[in-house]
Amino acid sequence: MNKAYIFFLLGFIFSSSVFAASSSVELKPVFIDLGNKASLQRGAQIFFNNCSGCHTLQYHRYSKFVDDLSISEAMVKSNLILTTQKGGEPTKLGSTITNSINHDSIKEAFGVVPPDLTLTARSRGPEWIYTFLTSFYEDNSRPMGVNNILYPNVNMPHVLWYKEGLKTYDENNQLILKVNGQLSQKEYEQEITDLVNFLTYVSEPAQLERYSIGLWVMIFLVFFAFITYLLKIEYWRDIK
Repeated sequence: MNKAYIFFLLGFIFSSSVFAASSSVELKPVFIDLGNKASLQRGAQIFFNNCSGCHTLQYHRYSKFVDDLSISEAMVKSNLILTTQKGGEPTKLGSTITNSINHDSIKEAFGVVPPDLTLTARSRGPEWIYTFLTSFYEDNSRPMGVNNILYPNVNMPHVLWYKEGLKTYDENNQLILKVNGQLSQKEYEQEITDLVNFLTYVSEPAQLERYSIGLWVMIFLVFFAFITYLLKIEYWRDIK
């Protein structure tokens, strides 16, 4: 059986068991543009600055960022590789993306080991991730002080609260901003779009190559159709 298929199947089963069933909340649309390298680079920065402390991308390698996202090796080594190997040596560029959290300690703190996010965009969909990350609100009854509309009672802190701020419910049961963050709502939504764009790329890096090849295939087909049309005209010219 193909190894990639096995990894995808295991990732789907694992993420399903960890995330559980979401409430019947309408998912928000998100614009995914894998051809926008600037967005993918920003998404990578957001992930490694805010998410990589708990979440891994263990089916993806740092070296892919060099070719796919046009991030230099020096930039990857100095800004994205935040771990070392067991002996203390620097993590190699060709290594998979893991972190150094203690599973027992973090499970004691959060009640669950934070899932690997490599295949989440494939198993849950980009819209699910976007909706989840824009649906946190203040709830002092929860251990982390927040709850989530899409995934009620999730044991995850709102790690990006300092960017978005904190939302709460008003008397009309509508979410309103209670504490301002560093960004406006529009700016925060753009950052989350970049992050989701990055996670979508990570879930299937081959998409970039397919899109590139697909463009040239379309150009070839248009050119071939034009040549075929000229041959048709030339052929039928001699047939009366």
